Amino acid sequence: MTRKNRVSDAVWTSFTEALRFVIVPLILVDLVTNNYPQLSTTFMPNIEMFVVFFGGMIVASSTLEAIHRPGTYKRMLFGITALIFVGMWLFIIFGGGIAQFSFGPYFVEFDMTKIVYIILFGISLKGLLIMMTFTTSRNAEIERARKQRVKLAKKQQDEAAVHARAVRKASATPKHSAFERLIQAEFDVTADDEVGFTSGPHPRDLPLGVKVCEICGAQSPTKDYVCKNCGAWFPKDTVI
Repeated sequence: MTRKNRVSDAVWTSFTEALRFVIVPLILVDLVTNNYPQLSTTFMPNIEMFVVFFGGMIVASSTLEAIHRPGTYKRMLFGITALIFVGMWLFIIFGGGIAQFSFGPYFVEFDMTKIVYIILFGISLKGLLIMMTFTTSRNAEIERARKQRVKLAKKQQDEAAVHARAVRKASATPKHSAFERLIQAEFDVTADDEVGFTSGPHPRDLPLGVKVCEICGAQSPTKDYVCKNCGAWFPKDTVI
């Protein structure tokens, strides 16, 4: 049963239980008290309050029972709780089994104690049905919980694998300095006498694989991009 179906079942249960244990009993109690004021029971003075209280407890417990899956401890607990409140509700409705009907100086007493106890015993048998439902559905609930844990663990493993691949990809990507990321265009450094730069001496004959920096005149290998002496960049066509 899906979550949506359980919610629908809980709403329907709440509606039907409210009719059975609150609305209809209140109407009947009102009719009896208005038409037969001579009839009295032990709980008759406050019977409407008892009907609303215990009927509300039955509605709440039955709704919570219906919203939980069969085979769970919560469903069994709320089912037994609702059953207990039903027994108390019936005991109050029947006045504990004793009712009196008075007319003038005379009265008649009705003893329905045995009948009430038989009814309560029949209701208690539903507890066996609740336990049987829990027992038969428990294995299916355990298997469902196991599959849910396996699914969650697999999802976590997949997320960890994706994260690990992203970390490896990031570590394999070559990192550039901030200066290299800023300077993308090729440029040449030229001498400017007005700002104090002078061209260094250029030897006519240079060894093979060596070039001269135009800024400071230091010699560097032809494979270098930057002068190690002054930090100036070599023209791109001089890098071999």
